[in-house]
Amino acid sequence: MQKKSKANLALAISAAGFLGTLPAGGFFGGLVHHGFLAATIGGLADWFAVTAIFRKPLGIAYRTDILRRNRGRIMDALVTFASDDLLSARNIMQVVDDQDTAGLFVDYLEHRGGHERLRAVVDDVVLKAVNTMDTQRIADELAPVLMESLRDVPLERALLDIVRLLADERHSRPILQTFLGIAERVLASPVLHDVLLENVTALRKSYEKDSFGRAFLLSSLGLTDEHIVALICERLAAKVKKLQAGDTEAYAAAKADFEMMLLALAQDESLAAALADWKNALLQSFDIRPMIASWMERNIKGVHPFWLDALDAFVDKKISAFESSKPWQRRFDAFVKAFLKEELTKHHDAIPGLVRERLNEFTDDKLVSFVETKVQDDLQMIRINGAVVGSLVGMGLYVLVELAERMWH
Repeated sequence: MQKKSKANLALAISAAGFLGTLPAGGFFGGLVHHGFLAATIGGLADWFAVTAIFRKPLGIAYRTDILRRNRGRIMDALVTFASDDLLSARNIMQVVDDQDTAGLFVDYLEHRGGHERLRAVVDDVVLKAVNTMDTQRIADELAPVLMESLRDVPLERALLDIVRLLADERHSRPILQTFLGIAERVLASPVLHDVLLENVTALRKSYEKDSFGRAFLLSSLGLTDEHIVALICERLAAKVKKLQAGDTEAYAAAKADFEMMLLALAQDESLAAALADWKNALLQSFDIRPMIASWMERNIKGVHPFWLDALDAFVDKKISAFESSKPWQRRFDAFVKAFLKEELTKHHDAIPGLVRERLNEFTDDKLVSFVETKVQDDLQMIRINGAVVGSLVGMGLYVLVELAERMWH
């Protein structure tokens, strides 16, 4: 049963007892009657007093409805108490200084899923930042720097160094063998035969002209155009085969000539200048900005870009290091407390406004209901105690009066 119901029941019992004992006579009847009378008077007085705090009992407006009438003063007192005492920077920092903020944070990381949540927060923040980047603007800013860097790269010298490196026997031998293999396949190609046939035919006609003797001589020797092409290809193929053997003087001479040619090219300044001009012309005509922007869109942005796993590994490593490092934790604790103290000192003037704003959200009815709900049980106990004490006082006074009357008579 609620305290209010108990208090009402006590008042009702007192009133009923008072009315019920009106006809009672004798000492004990009078004692009980006056006890109920005093309990009824005390209960009614306390009911009036308690009710007057929150509303107008029996419609009486004088000095009642205390909360509504004194709302302004009550609000000012609450704001002053909250900002200057309860929530003063000194009192708050006394509580904060007693806490091990680093230990609380480590406990959160290790046992309350904080490690995973912190990593997820870092991922979310970085992904949002990256995915909102203007890749075209970044490409426009990076492109000139990259192009200037490429212009400064001595690419032509690098190419000449490669040519010089190829002149070494370790590289020149397989390269020469590759060229000879290509030459062998070319000599066997029908396309080369057709080209040679056209040129041999043209040469033969130019040689014969209008001379019957020359034509007769070639015909008597069986030197047809096809035969001449076959002889040329056969001789060249035989020479290539001989060079491919790799242990002949011809091959040694060919290899030496090839290496000398490569060395000569590597030392040719005109070739270096031509390569530099080619590089500059290529860079001048080449727009790298769309490539940079496209690469960033495909690789940097997205739900799970290539760098996200590396970021997670980095975050995990730092969190684990923090969990096991007492010096880091001491610095973290000192930083948090110093930061809170500075912010509290800087913004403490905002606390009265916040408290007042929160209190102003309560209408008069809500304020009365809120306060009454919080203190109702204690106030109802006052009513119950008033009825009990009143009954005891009433019976005590009745006894004293009876004793006094008997003493005088």
